[in-house]
Amino acid sequence: MDKPEKQSLNRQIFSLALPALGSLIAEPLLTMADSVLVGHLGTLELAGLAIGSTVLTLIVGICVFLAYTTTAVTGRAVGAGNRAEGLQLGIQGMWLGTLLGAVLAVILIIFSPQIVSIFAPPPLVATFARHYLVASAPGLIAMLSVLAATGVLRALLDTRTPLLVTTIGAFLNVPLSAFLIFGCSLGVAGAGAGTAISQFFMAIWLWIVIVKKLNLEGVSAFPHPQLVLKSGLHGIPLVFRSLFLQASIVVTTWQAASFGANTLAGYQILKTLWVLGAFGLDALAISAQALLANALGEGDKQQIRILIGRLNRWALACGTLVGLVLAASAPVFPQLFTTDSQVLSVTTAGLIVVGLVQPLAALAYIYDGYLIGADDSKYLAAAMATVFLIYLPAILLVNLLPAGALALAGIWAMYGIVFMGGRAGSLWLRVRTDTWL
Repeated sequence: MDKPEKQSLNRQIFSLALPALGSLIAEPLLTMADSVLVGHLGTLELAGLAIGSTVLTLIVGICVFLAYTTTAVTGRAVGAGNRAEGLQLGIQGMWLGTLLGAVLAVILIIFSPQIVSIFAPPPLVATFARHYLVASAPGLIAMLSVLAATGVLRALLDTRTPLLVTTIGAFLNVPLSAFLIFGCSLGVAGAGAGTAISQFFMAIWLWIVIVKKLNLEGVSAFPHPQLVLKSGLHGIPLVFRSLFLQASIVVTTWQAASFGANTLAGYQILKTLWVLGAFGLDALAISAQALLANALGEGDKQQIRILIGRLNRWALACGTLVGLVLAASAPVFPQLFTTDSQVLSVTTAGLIVVGLVQPLAALAYIYDGYLIGADDSKYLAAAMATVFLIYLPAILLVNLLPAGALALAGIWAMYGIVFMGGRAGSLWLRVRTDTWL
């Protein structure tokens, strides 16, 4: 590849990754805003939010197949020159997300006491967690359709529209949640309600954008039951992948909860910062998904290998940069969330660990993006299951550590090295072959 071609590829990656970075960061900023606002209510409220947000993250994480599947199938169709077919498949994924979100919202509202009890929190922490879950549950209807809509736009190589929508939604969430939490005295429930309202704002906007594209192609926006069902069945392997991924987060949260409210509150702070960094690094994986899906539609294997080499270097560089920022800011960032000296005392070492494992995490995300773009969902599911079975006994070893800063640092070391390292290694074994192509 000559120099102009290299520069062109870099520009293409950058033009997709930068807007994707903005939109991916905007979403965890919703949770970060909740954490900052609720943290000023008190430690018990923040601990309750840790459990409530973990449950919501679990649900959305399981359903992230909506974005991945629509990116893969729509991208392949577009790459093969069948834009109308790709859009038709994409809109069915959006209908599936809306339906699935409604069902899950009802389940979450009805069974929130039983779900929260799994974490065995203190009674008052459990109450705050239930308040957050019930108030935020309706937002799942919007959030899952947003996932599918974002996947459609990524397949069209449009990451700027999701950036605009999610950024405005994130900014809207801050004053809205603050008003509901403090102005309306709704407390933790206000944070959940504010986030849900912001998600509906984003969903309506994206539906309008994609329906307009459908009209231009002469494609109906109405649901087709058979295609909706096909979309759901196609995503089953990715559901299992997500189940094991989210199970690892639940187990990690449960382990943090076993050390008490201070450690759990510190864990919530570090988890929020981890997610912020992870979504930023995942912007490159979004580029990989979209570019590889289109390249596969074109049948260009040589371009795929060129992309992989280039994106691997980008991933390592960005992972190192994010890690250095997090580690260097360890004494400062946690103070944005709480003034509780006991909570602050346990977070510094943990945030340094979080920073050190970011390059490894970046490789895991980028390899994930390759295989998602190739729709290699069965291998992704099997690999995630294997890594989780290895991680489960490893995270339980943290019980041997004393409560406090050492325990929290140990939790994140296990998650970063064993779980993220396992993901990177298992996916590398697949990507280095041609089988997944």
